[in-house]
Amino acid sequence: MKQDHRRAGRSERFAGLDDALTMGNAQCLPSMSTGVFTYSNPRVIHWGPGSVTQLGAELQRLEALRVGLVTTRSLIASADRLGVDPAATVVIGQHAPMSQIRAGVEEARAAKVDGIVSFGGGSAIDAAKVISVQMADGDGRPIPHIAIPTTLSVAELAAGAGYTNDAGDKAGMRDPRLMVETVIYDAALTLATPMQLWLSSGIRALDHAVEGFLALGDHPFSDVMAIEAIRRLFNSLPRAKATPDDVDVRTENQLAAWFSFTLPGASAGGLSHTLGKQIGARHGIPHGVTSCLLLPHVMRYLARTMPERIQLLAQATGVDPADRVEELIASLGLPQHITEYDIGQTELRMAADELGGKYPASDLLGIYLAAL
Repeated sequence: MKQDHRRAGRSERFAGLDDALTMGNAQCLPSMSTGVFTYSNPRVIHWGPGSVTQLGAELQRLEALRVGLVTTRSLIASADRLGVDPAATVVIGQHAPMSQIRAGVEEARAAKVDGIVSFGGGSAIDAAKVISVQMADGDGRPIPHIAIPTTLSVAELAAGAGYTNDAGDKAGMRDPRLMVETVIYDAALTLATPMQLWLSSGIRALDHAVEGFLALGDHPFSDVMAIEAIRRLFNSLPRAKATPDDVDVRTENQLAAWFSFTLPGASAGGLSHTLGKQIGARHGIPHGVTSCLLLPHVMRYLARTMPERIQLLAQATGVDPADRVEELIASLGLPQHITEYDIGQTELRMAADELGGKYPASDLLGIYLAAL
């Protein structure tokens, strides 16, 4: 059964349930012999070079006549390739500062926008989600949002949004109304994305798949998708580096990233993600890079308590999955050491102390230090 996210009112926000229920496009709640699996996908996903031509038809279907474009400064010059004439253009910086989101809401309201198109990576997409919900009508229905991603972070698949608060810390919100209506994966629009950003966001997608696979409980559907995502990312990311203008390879990257996020609550709340968010916004480290820095070390840490689960990943990575992930990151020429970002033990100890709880702060500090 398809769910109409535009009609999800405030009473349908799943208040009081586990965060995993409200964030993303598939969940499986474990028990010994039974479970429940809930789809919460974007209604439509187009993919392939040239698929941006579907944008007009999607806007018509959603009855969006005055479009607000949410993008980044680097992509403004490319926005004419979308084929829309926006009534307002909102520019969002890295890590989606809330001050910029608030300004975007005011600009969209002043322009009487009735639909949002986001064009960019996770920051632009998450900001657009918040803007769409902030502009909800009297019944709590957000204005429709179509996402056109230019990275592999798959923010477009999550019913949640991250932003940087006024104190400079990473924060987030979860609400089923944040789910976008339509996603358009047009690899031809990603060719201007810097290669390091493209590849590091691909490691972010790998992080989603690994952390979803390692989540507690039983999640049989997501396990299959995660293993396939990992296999495809290991295969296609090196080819993207070797042939950066090959849109077919980039389409393979996009499909792999899509497959990576079928247990999104667990993925986005996994240990690598949590540790990365703690230092990312504070120190200006992109999300994808934090996954490059931390994922192999988190995998080695988790192998102490779930060695069998880690070893199952070998069917996609080869033997010793953490080592293979580390080798992949190195082969792509991506950052591997926190010291490259002028962060020392004092800052890492503070970050670990603030996160300590489910995992001992001393353990978290050990992961950070392993990544130095």
